Amino acid sequence: MNLENQDPRTGFRLITPVRVRYSEADMQGIVFNANYLALADVGVTEYFRALVGATGNEDSLGKFNELFGGDNWVRHADVEFLAPAKADDLIDVCIRISRFGRTSYSALVHIVREDELLNVMRLTYVWFDSATKQVAPLAKSFVAAVTEFEMIEPERAVISA
Repeated sequence: MNLENQDPRTGFRLITPVRVRYSEADMQGIVFNANYLALADVGVTEYFRALVGATGNEDSLGKFNELFGGDNWVRHADVEFLAPAKADDLIDVCIRISRFGRTSYSALVHIVREDELLNVMRLTYVWFDSATKQVAPLAKSFVAAVTEFEMIEPERAVISA
C-alpha cells in the first residue's frame, strides 16, 4: 500500500489524540524511542474501552475480561521510526486490529502529527485464559466484537487442524 498519497489515518476507526509531554522527550527535545510503545499502549487502552462500549456495555475496561473471557499479552513489537515527535506536539495514535491467528492477533499502530506519519508499529498479542494464565485460543466473542467494530475486516490466518 502506498502511504505517501493518502491520509495516514485512513482505515482506522480508533484515533486517540495525545499531547506529547515534556517528560517523554529526550535531551534533543524529541520523543525518546521507548516512549512510542507507551503511546501505542494508550491507543490500545482506548481501543479496548471503545470495543467494550461498542458491545452495548458501559465503556469500562473492567468489563473486558468479563465480556471476552480472557486477556492478552504483548508477544512482539516491531517499530518503524520515520520522523520524530517533539515535546508539546499534538499527535494522533491510530490503532486497528489487522489479523487474527489461533491464539494471537496483530495490531497496526500509526503515530501521526498533522498529516505526517511519524511512526508505524506492528504489535502481536497472545490470548490467555485469565484463570490459568495459560495461552488459549482467541475468544470467539472477542473476534466477533473486533470484526464488527473495525472499518477494515482483519485478515485471518489459515490454521490447519
